[in-house]
Amino acid sequence: MELGFVEDFTTDVVLDKELKLNSKTGIILNSGVHPSLTLDNLLQFLPIPEFKIESYNNTQIYNRFSESQDRKDIVSFNGEVYECLVNNLSGEDPEDNMFWLKTNKESLILKSFSQKVKDKVISDLKLSKRLINSQYLYDLSQNELMLSGDYSAFVFESKGSDYIKFTIHEIALQALTTDPISLYILNQGKLIQTITIHPKNGKLEFEKISYSFSGPGKWMFAIDSQRILSNSNWIDSLKYDGFICYTATGTGLDPENCEWSYNSTGNGLGFNISVSLESDKYIEQNLLNFTEHIRNTFELMALQSFLYNSNNRSNRNTNMQMDKELLMYETKELQANTVAKRYHASLKEAKRIINKTFDTQLGDNDGLEIEIVSV
Repeated sequence: MELGFVEDFTTDVVLDKELKLNSKTGIILNSGVHPSLTLDNLLQFLPIPEFKIESYNNTQIYNRFSESQDRKDIVSFNGEVYECLVNNLSGEDPEDNMFWLKTNKESLILKSFSQKVKDKVISDLKLSKRLINSQYLYDLSQNELMLSGDYSAFVFESKGSDYIKFTIHEIALQALTTDPISLYILNQGKLIQTITIHPKNGKLEFEKISYSFSGPGKWMFAIDSQRILSNSNWIDSLKYDGFICYTATGTGLDPENCEWSYNSTGNGLGFNISVSLESDKYIEQNLLNFTEHIRNTFELMALQSFLYNSNNRSNRNTNMQMDKELLMYETKELQANTVAKRYHASLKEAKRIINKTFDTQLGDNDGLEIEIVSV
């Protein structure tokens, strides 16, 4: 879902197709909000800088502007302004294909303000890079065991979402060898990367790898089956906040084409792993659940721009924008039905939604929990 605006006929500026939305295509920021928040009033107070837009170059590589937020992905062509819609684009004339969007400076300024609103919402919800837990998983043992199958793996899955980010800081393998061993990293059956690890002939010694991953499906860290030290302890797959983990045995010529069977006993692999939230993904995937708070944040930020006039716009042309006391009241007073009051109420509700729907039960405590356990 995108953030945008509905036509209110207060200005002659024509918004581009991406910014002009309806209730079925995105969240409309200027619908059901303070009557002073018209497109004309917004454009009177938001900056319209006289920045230069470079001419289109058919040899240059362009990327999607909504992701890059890089001015070089906006071009002028035959007197019009275009923004790039795809990544790694080259040699496609802006007005001849579907890879460019015809736009204008006013639309770009409103998009920039909308992005600031989204960033404020993410900051409000305190999800940015928030640590869920950091912990060691290992199976300290003196019992020799030959792993079954051709491959053995440790499997990680985020609980019910793909907005969890894992970081493996260190890894250990109690293999009875000192030869380097390949660690195959797979996601949804595809080999993503191969890392070399160095066992210490059965000793539980961790080595740094600093590998981060996120995304849907199973993430598998597999090794060739071999002789290890293990107690074959049971792994409580549901014990950990934000993710589940278990082991697997694979039979096949290579790890990406194995037939895997899953179990819950240790296989000699140990991890120092932390788990955190990727707030951008969470907000994007659940944008509709925060519609009210997004609009209230937009109201507050817009009226604050009117109040402080940070862009030094001199053409204040409506009573609301000239009345500093009224603006102060709407953005500060919490005892009446003001913009500030509605903002704080919707923020409280948005946090309640997160606490209810995300099964690690995020709270107000931003401290990190460290737990050392054995599988």
